[in-house]
Amino acid sequence: MKQFFLFVNGKDVDTEKYEYFPYADKAILDFKKTYQVLTKLKKGELPEDVDEYVYAKYCVGNNELNKKAIEAAYKASKIYKKFNVLKRKKILYTINDKLIKYKSIVLKMLSIEGHPKKLAEWEYNSMQKVFCKQSIDLYKDELWTELGHEKNERIYLARKPDGVVVVIPPKNASALNSLIGAYALLSGNTIIVKPPLKIPVATIFVWKHIVGEALKENGAPDGCLNIVVGNSKTMLDEWLKNPKVNDIFFSGASKQGLEIGNKICASNKKPILELSGNDNFFVWDDCNLDKAADAAMDCFLGSTQICMVPKTLIVHEDICDRFVSILLEKVKKIQYGLPSNDKTILTPVVKMAECVKSFEDAKKNKGIVLCGGNRVDYNGNINKDGTYFQPTFVLFNDNNPNLLNIKCICEENFFPVIPIIKVSSNKDNKKDKDKDIFNKMINIADCNEYGLRASVWVKSAFYTRQFIRSIDKSGLLRINSRHIGMSMFLSSHGGVGKTGGPYGEMNFIWLKTSHMQGISLTRDRD
Repeated sequence: MKQFFLFVNGKDVDTEKYEYFPYADKAILDFKKTYQVLTKLKKGELPEDVDEYVYAKYCVGNNELNKKAIEAAYKASKIYKKFNVLKRKKILYTINDKLIKYKSIVLKMLSIEGHPKKLAEWEYNSMQKVFCKQSIDLYKDELWTELGHEKNERIYLARKPDGVVVVIPPKNASALNSLIGAYALLSGNTIIVKPPLKIPVATIFVWKHIVGEALKENGAPDGCLNIVVGNSKTMLDEWLKNPKVNDIFFSGASKQGLEIGNKICASNKKPILELSGNDNFFVWDDCNLDKAADAAMDCFLGSTQICMVPKTLIVHEDICDRFVSILLEKVKKIQYGLPSNDKTILTPVVKMAECVKSFEDAKKNKGIVLCGGNRVDYNGNINKDGTYFQPTFVLFNDNNPNLLNIKCICEENFFPVIPIIKVSSNKDNKKDKDKDIFNKMINIADCNEYGLRASVWVKSAFYTRQFIRSIDKSGLLRINSRHIGMSMFLSSHGGVGKTGGPYGEMNFIWLKTSHMQGISLTRDRD
């Protein structure tokens, strides 16, 4: 077994209290045996076949260690905030270099945690794009701006660091999802990161080696990065009451996240929320259907248990049948298998009871099941106790009176049950018909309580402009490109509504963890 320590004030910490992480493949193939091995380990026994079933043991800390991490981060912040911005930029450059260096190791660890290879590669490539040097250069330049001058006075805007930033990643895809938080270093903050208690190993590795090594190689003080694992409630209570913590960056489910956000505000601290997504994917009648369908099929990546994949497909009636036909052919090519299988994209559904409930609700509300709808095992065989769910498309007409109250449409859809909404019009004139369909599409967008991403496939210059003007409830809008794609200069994260809370927007962490200061400089010439 590999062993993972925690990290406080520049040093590994062995708490001598351990939890154990199994190989995901083994847990899927033989859950009973895997559970037995884990139980024996927790009792202090060492089964002979432990290395076959268990990948690693990792340390778990308590609130005393958490307090030490806060103190270390606070002391380091007093030094680090004085670092020249070019030094801070160099640290981000080095993070980019480390992403390249450790790619194969992290991909292997993500596979062990249960990420299919295609999902893991997308996550990793996304972070490499997010930390590209062109983006880092842009963000650095925006930390200090000279606005102009009048006579002997010069006017500046400066971003100043908030101080100590806590990063709380989500349970799914936490390793690379959390890495966006490292941008807090650019604006001069120090960081405490808390990997998920049950799935921390890849996250510990990513932060310790990619971020930790970048800090050390560039002369940052000990305490700039601290990694703690432990009871979430206990640690959160400490962060909320401790005056040395300034910002809390929480990623997770909307209900819990908005409640935590309220507590953070009540504690006079800054909440940065990265919550649930329920993304809309629009298909206009003149688009390249094959490319649109390829992008739409990302909806099943990780069995749809990723916040930023397409969750609802909203399609112009004139091409809906052809679009559906293309999708159904692509669904047939999806291969089942274990996470270690290179061609696998599906994963076990964590909340299977809710998945089945969502599917039954879709059928009850006049959804036409186009494919799927069954629980299966990792080989794709129908099994009432299967931990996987078939990729499922359900077709709805936009005139369905209950359309915007159907679970898979109005709630965060975290299951491979994907609604396709066929948007129609009874207008005879093509121009009037398109206008009617467009307005209905925008109404669906406006009724979405979440606002992570939206994407549109369209050729018409006129309707391209109309979509850009009209879709405003999303952190990111992508036109004619992969919904889950990443672009230079744009953040990978951020959204409005239940996705980002009352302060939601595209989530530039270097801005979120700093505050604006106006500076007037007049030279004393006496």
